[in-house]
Order: sequence, then C-alpha cells, then structure tokens
Amino acid sequence: MPRKQKSPNPLEKLSEKEIEKLREIDDRLRRVVHERRTGQSRPGIQAEQTFGSITFRYETVRCGKANCTRCPHGPYWYAYWKEGGRTRSRYVGRSLPEKARAAYEAKQRARLESKA
Repeated sequence: MPRKQKSPNPLEKLSEKEIEKLREIDDRLRRVVHERRTGQSRPGIQAEQTFGSITFRYETVRCGKANCTRCPHGPYWYAYWKEGGRTRSRYVGRSLPEKARAAYEAKQRARLESKA
C-alpha cells in the first residue's frame, strides 16, 4: 500500500515578517470576537449623548473603498432615532449642534466632578 505524503506546511514558505503580521491579525480577530461575544465594546464609538429621543454618537467610520489607506475616517457626529419601528441615522458633522453640545459638556463635567 503506497504511503501518503504529508502536505507541506504553508507557513514554511512565509518570511518572519509575514508570520508576525499573521500573528497580529490573529490577535486582533480574537479580541474582536471576544468583545462582541461579551458585549464589552462597540468599536468606533468614542462618545454618546442622548438628548430627548435622539442619541448623538461621535464615531469613526470606514468608507468601504478597497484601496483607501486612511480608514477609519472621522470621528464625526451622527444622530440616531427610532421611526416606524426602525432605527434611523443622519450625519451631523464634525461639531455637535450647540444645544446638544451644552448638554453633553454638562454631563462630562458632572462625571469628572463625581470622580473627584
């Protein structure tokens, strides 16, 4: 009976630099999977402020272009609200509207004072 040859290990053909890059990717994927399973983090969201029924989020976004070297972009403010049972969103811009900004800054001050 002919003996089956072992298939060569594809990692043997890679350079040390390529192997290190693969390890970094593997570590990042493991962290993301863990965060999503445990609900610990929402990537891209840097700040969140609810004002009435509207939630403002300061977040980074990916443009989706295959050759973009500057992703993620931002951060930018987005407004989220419920309408007809669906979550709607709208781009606000780099700066938050004055009324919402005042409420956000008051909340931040109160948070800092409670830590002190």
